Amino acid sequence: MRHIAYRFLAAIRSARVGTTACVGTAALGRPSRAQLGSCLLCAVAITPLILSALATAETRPRYGGTLCVMLQSAPETLELPPNAAPADYWDAARTLALVGDTLVKLDVQDHPQPALAVAWQSDPSARHWQFTLRRGVKFHDGSPASPASVAQILGALHPGWNIRASAESLSISIDSETPMPALLAELALPRNLLLKRNANGVPIGTGSFLVAEWQPGKLLKLAASEESWAGRPFVDAVEIEFGKSLHDQAIALELDKTDVIETAPQAVSESPGHGASSSSSLSVSLPVELLALVFSANSKAQDPRLREALALAIDRKPIQSVLLKGAGEPAAGILPNWMTGYSAIFSAPANPQRAGALLADSRPPALKLSLNLSYDPRDPQAKLIAERIALNAREAGITVQVSLSGAEDIRLVRIVLPSPDPATSLSEAARQLGLSQPAPPATPAGNPLEDLYQAERSLLNGYAVIPLFHLPVACEASARVRNWAPDPLGDWSMSRFSLSDVWLADPRSETGSR
Repeated sequence: MRHIAYRFLAAIRSARVGTTACVGTAALGRPSRAQLGSCLLCAVAITPLILSALATAETRPRYGGTLCVMLQSAPETLELPPNAAPADYWDAARTLALVGDTLVKLDVQDHPQPALAVAWQSDPSARHWQFTLRRGVKFHDGSPASPASVAQILGALHPGWNIRASAESLSISIDSETPMPALLAELALPRNLLLKRNANGVPIGTGSFLVAEWQPGKLLKLAASEESWAGRPFVDAVEIEFGKSLHDQAIALELDKTDVIETAPQAVSESPGHGASSSSSLSVSLPVELLALVFSANSKAQDPRLREALALAIDRKPIQSVLLKGAGEPAAGILPNWMTGYSAIFSAPANPQRAGALLADSRPPALKLSLNLSYDPRDPQAKLIAERIALNAREAGITVQVSLSGAEDIRLVRIVLPSPDPATSLSEAARQLGLSQPAPPATPAGNPLEDLYQAERSLLNGYAVIPLFHLPVACEASARVRNWAPDPLGDWSMSRFSLSDVWLADPRSETGSR
């Protein structure tokens, strides 16, 4: 019903205002309460389909109520840490995206979509870009989201860019000495949210919600922005509790103490009665994380043959089926197949015989080495996976000790692949793994897929990193949360139905009424 109403509004608005974007069209905002009411009256008079939908109370959107969310991290500041662990990254990105906007967004097919910019263009060299901004947008403090203010925020984030603002054309231009073919993907990353800060460091954005209360590490209360360019959210507020373990979140959802939680993707197979078949709904993303082994710069395993032998010794299938409960995909490459389509080229079957042959030729002899494998103690699965890897290694003749003390030779790390743009995710993966940035294509007119493959292959040469699994992220919502389908990329605010579009089946303004 609601989307039929929106299309009716779109027809009215398109006759009044024309908006053009180089890719896609300007996003249609959510109507205000008054707009929604008048729109439905018009629609009922025109189409019996909407009249039928109105008769079904269960599908009728409602304004009001507080959406309660629980997250794992306990941030002291409302910022996106530059080298955040995955749990911290997702929590910060999802939270800040409710408050602020980026210039553009990327959908799961890597297609750019309008956000604060409604049109863009670049020269053939991709060194000069121009963005036309959305009219009438204001920050939550009432100041306009003018070209000058947008240029100032982006300039502070990227001092190497030459950014100029034009009030006359309501646009900004970005120039660089080097080509920036993936600039749209870069601008869509959460680190490029257009946020100002007040004297207390609290973010002020243009998003659907504004910060109403902030208790560092504990609680964040967001209030619906009545003047949001995308339309007022249905819920009056979002209340986010921090520092809640996955176990505590699951119990709170079961007891109807919260509405949206994070969960482990293997929860679907761990409990058949849990998630989609119960009163709550569980959503699992595409693989957007990489679990890998990384050798430290001063590792005792300097011989690539020893590293390759370890890669061949690891039997990924049992780890996936037992420890990961079937979640994720075994990986031998950095990027998942849904991004590239060529991941099968990097095969990863266990081959103890080949591993033994490589060990016989390694220098110094592997039998004389004991490698220390560390892991992130905050990851509940990391220790078990590390111990299984050590067992595989010892069966092949490589001594690996799992320990959090002493100098590490190998680290078991989990990183985020933050963009549907494969080149951008590859660059971000290299940064998080401590590898050199992949070399740019030799010629701009080359084959993009071949260039991407060669760049990924160059990062894998020498086995400084051993990819293990591509993993999804998951979340769960209570039965009263309506009109929400989390993005396949794991985002909570960039999908067709974001948290800004959620309405509650039985709104309750006070959390205590639960």
